[in-house]
Amino acid sequence: MRYILGVIIIILASYSDIFLFRMGLLPSSPAYTIIPVFIALSFMTFPLTDILDIFRSHTFKMLALVLIFSLIYTAITRAKLAVILEKVTLNTITIFLYVLCVQFFRTSSSNLSIMVMVSAFFILGGSVVYDMFIGLPKRSLELAMSVRKGGFGENPNQAASGIKFLALAALVFLTDKIKLKYIVIAFMVVSVFLTFSRSGLVSVVFILGLGALNNWDYQFKFTPVTIVQRSVKLVILFVVLFIALVGIGNIVRANFPAFNRGEAGKRLDLLTGNSKTKNVSKQAFEGGREVLLAIYWNEFKKNPLGYGTGYSSDKSANNNKLNTHNYYLYLAVNFGFVALLCYLVYVLYNIRVSIKYDQFYYLIFSILFILEGFFTHSIFYYRPIIVCLAVFDSQVYKTLSESRIKTRLANHLK
Repeated sequence: MRYILGVIIIILASYSDIFLFRMGLLPSSPAYTIIPVFIALSFMTFPLTDILDIFRSHTFKMLALVLIFSLIYTAITRAKLAVILEKVTLNTITIFLYVLCVQFFRTSSSNLSIMVMVSAFFILGGSVVYDMFIGLPKRSLELAMSVRKGGFGENPNQAASGIKFLALAALVFLTDKIKLKYIVIAFMVVSVFLTFSRSGLVSVVFILGLGALNNWDYQFKFTPVTIVQRSVKLVILFVVLFIALVGIGNIVRANFPAFNRGEAGKRLDLLTGNSKTKNVSKQAFEGGREVLLAIYWNEFKKNPLGYGTGYSSDKSANNNKLNTHNYYLYLAVNFGFVALLCYLVYVLYNIRVSIKYDQFYYLIFSILFILEGFFTHSIFYYRPIIVCLAVFDSQVYKTLSESRIKTRLANHLK
């Protein structure tokens, strides 16, 4: 049964279920097929009493708070009933996925965990590479016309986000598997680069920098002396990486004419140094994010108590505006300043937990998780992120669970 659950987690974390649904290979959306099957099989595998202690985890408390806020704020929202039900349902599904994935990873062998996380990573990253050079079947005109490719993630930024987080979670289990570890790192760089996601590339550079300083160990290994010693290697790494990416960029432009125009062309111009200086600041804010930031910030200042569940997601309720594209604003505008404060405490507590329990990759994840909130309004709806949160928390709460068992046994022997 565990292997079946592992396969389902791979499908969910790599967005394969969405691709299968788009291709008509699933009879209905994943919310009505894959996810209910996963939940049912998990409860058949794990006794409820073994799961209860996960309810004390800090992530569960945050997810539960979001669900509670979404229920309470249905009383004042102007959003349509369908939007409200969607948000409440998604928040509920997120809690189930998190709790059951934590239980799966903390009770599974290291080899099974490696198989699940590495497979999900390579499937999602591989789908981007395949989509770029061969092309996945076109499910819509928008995807067919898009130069930037997102593979099974469809949206390139969403795909890049999933790849980098899945790579981090996979690295947790690969400390002693040197070859596979460096293959994962290299493939992360290549696949994220092919999405042409600015936030994805910045995150990859951040991961490479901190990972190299810590010698790619899951525990904290760096000291002031080792930082100085490894800084030279780090500089060489980034120089080689930059040269390689510029070379790849030039090859892509030469062999794929479509990448000389539009969004992909502008990003390649930035990478290869062909961008005009006057356009750089403009490109940093393309897509209207700064406009949305100003509009929703002003709305929050007018009503810091929040406008209600689904307000920013329903154009009929928010005067035909796009969503916030920012999770901090999403919480503030929909649920008010109390929800925002709770979330800020949560993301900072992640950093504290990672340091307290000597989880270096968790620290990198926590920092990137904070940054990710500035680029998406649906951070808790991204399955790769939920699965990765479960991986990192499973390492922490597995240790706590084992400690409690030892304490109880010692008291019993007394």
